[in-house]
Amino acid sequence: MESRSACVFAKQRDGQQASLFEGGNPLPFFWLMLLSEDDIRHYSEKIKQAVHSHTIPDDTSMALDKLKALIRATGRRGYIEKYYTSCLPLFDDWIHFLQISDFADMKIYVDLYEVSTCYPNPDAFEESLQRAIAGFDKNEQAWYENTVAGTCGYEARNKNKRRFADFSGSYRDKNKKDIYGHFDQRIHLGKTMSPRKRMLLTVLVLTAIVFLIIGIVALLYWMK
Repeated sequence: MESRSACVFAKQRDGQQASLFEGGNPLPFFWLMLLSEDDIRHYSEKIKQAVHSHTIPDDTSMALDKLKALIRATGRRGYIEKYYTSCLPLFDDWIHFLQISDFADMKIYVDLYEVSTCYPNPDAFEESLQRAIAGFDKNEQAWYENTVAGTCGYEARNKNKRRFADFSGSYRDKNKKDIYGHFDQRIHLGKTMSPRKRMLLTVLVLTAIVFLIIGIVALLYWMK
């Protein structure tokens, strides 16, 4: 399955539902620092119910109390300072941008539904998120989690007057190199390969086998 989109968005005073940041699979791990274990558990239940009923929820997002989520993320700042020091200025800019952005109902909305469908089952998705959260809170590096990749994600295209790219020099600098950078080089647990990539890999393997057989036959013929 190909990478899917995810987003952080706000309901603004002008009535607009504006996406602030977009991400894919793996998820930007800054987002996960906003979440609690209960947030993940409740969201996973929503996904599981949808899977069992073979439907897509009307609302695929989780609504986080803005103040609590930002306090929670700031409390995990030491994790970034310890393991991803070069990303600390970007994290600080991202938190400040969320503080000053227009959230009319004081809720930060995080939609991870599309990304969750990349996993073999909802339990695998929940377990991966919970392991990452546990790493943040214990200040132990969450190795080999596909959720621990990226940083803040990409600034979403919307009608906001305040742009994160204008606000953050760290974002502009890292975005030139690809905002995911080396954080995308993690073992991707449970990720399935797309049919196109699977077919290409099959063709390459079969081609290699054919050339190997031809080489062996030629060698045997030469040795006679």
